[in-house]
Amino acid sequence: MNLRPSLPKHPHYGRWALILIGVIAGTGAIASQFVQWPLGSSSAVQVCSQVPTTDVTSRLENLGSPFTTGQYAKSQPYARNVWVMVPFQNQIYLGHGDSNANQGPIPLWFFDPNANQFQFKFVAPEEEIRSFQTIDSELYTPGIDARESWDLGNIYRLQQQEWQKIRTLPGGVHVWSIAKFADQLWSVIRRSDNRGYLITSRDKGQTWQDIQTLNTSPAHMARFEKSLYIFVGGRPWQVGSTLKPIQRQDLDRTTLFPNHSQATQVRKTAVFQSQLAYISKGSRYISHTSQAIRVLNSADPHLQPPGLFIATSLASNNTQVQRVQLKPQEVPWDVITTPKGLFVLTSERQRGAGKLRFINRVRQANHPQHWCEILRFEADTFARSLTQYQNQWYFGLGTDYGAEYGLKSYTPTAHPLSGTILRTPSP
Repeated sequence: MNLRPSLPKHPHYGRWALILIGVIAGTGAIASQFVQWPLGSSSAVQVCSQVPTTDVTSRLENLGSPFTTGQYAKSQPYARNVWVMVPFQNQIYLGHGDSNANQGPIPLWFFDPNANQFQFKFVAPEEEIRSFQTIDSELYTPGIDARESWDLGNIYRLQQQEWQKIRTLPGGVHVWSIAKFADQLWSVIRRSDNRGYLITSRDKGQTWQDIQTLNTSPAHMARFEKSLYIFVGGRPWQVGSTLKPIQRQDLDRTTLFPNHSQATQVRKTAVFQSQLAYISKGSRYISHTSQAIRVLNSADPHLQPPGLFIATSLASNNTQVQRVQLKPQEVPWDVITTPKGLFVLTSERQRGAGKLRFINRVRQANHPQHWCEILRFEADTFARSLTQYQNQWYFGLGTDYGAEYGLKSYTPTAHPLSGTILRTPSP
């Protein structure tokens, strides 16, 4: 990718989006209508015409890729995907790796904006780091696939500038997620019996108690409306004030993912005020052979993009979920919360002058249903993650497996620029 200031601008390429979403109210017991994209709406045109927009393609700063250097460099572009970017104590922490292809160990890289360099102080014996959670002013990350005995699983805690490995989760072959609720730590693990388990700890992870058996799929947890939701494949579980998990039979795929028949599970979430924003994912089956890893029945995001959804209530008697209708073939990848609201990162492929490009946009909500473009850029591959820190936007470039692993791939090849970190000032 050429990121020099001489890059030409293409105002007609407007297919990436970053959206700040305001409060969206539903009506009735189950609100499943689309939240309409504002373009084409006379009121939206009027609102958005007052908002300055900037093409920042020529202003993008390429900070480099930490995953390509040193003894822990990742030769496979897919393992360099920037799964998550999280600001914490004046640093920006980066998740990467590939648990399918066993691409560990994983240095817990961070970018120091003051020193303007990438560093790491700890190497996790894991194949992949995909998420971070701030709990009681400390940073946690679950060990998705430990490079150690299956007797115990790991979580990692950053405390007083030092990472600590907490190797106490019984049978945690995979530790999918971690959260705090009701003064306890909660985690979802998979054991060698190929079952999922919801477990909890009252002593900051030193000992754990089994709470509920789950299915085998990776699980994502989110706190919303005084409850902890455990999103697994199928109907989610809810933990409320009684601390007894209840499977929400009413939250099926139709209710959780209205107007999106391909969606199967909640992949990423962000909460702002009374809203839960989340991105869905579809089915992808991985086949391991002696020769290679092959993606079977891969749902090409270009053809069947994941969905973006807003829940203003998940109460059993007043569930209100809406799908945000993005532009055709726009793919949402990441959703985050800042003090200003919720932001969603999307991409769209376009081909111009015989070259495939990925178009980027930033949209900000100036009204609950009017999301206006404030900046845009284009790149040779898409970004999987974003964050904002000190009035700067950071983007982590990514890749799909590539056509060599299946007939459908969002990037025709495993793109070599995966893992590149970009930065631009907020307009």
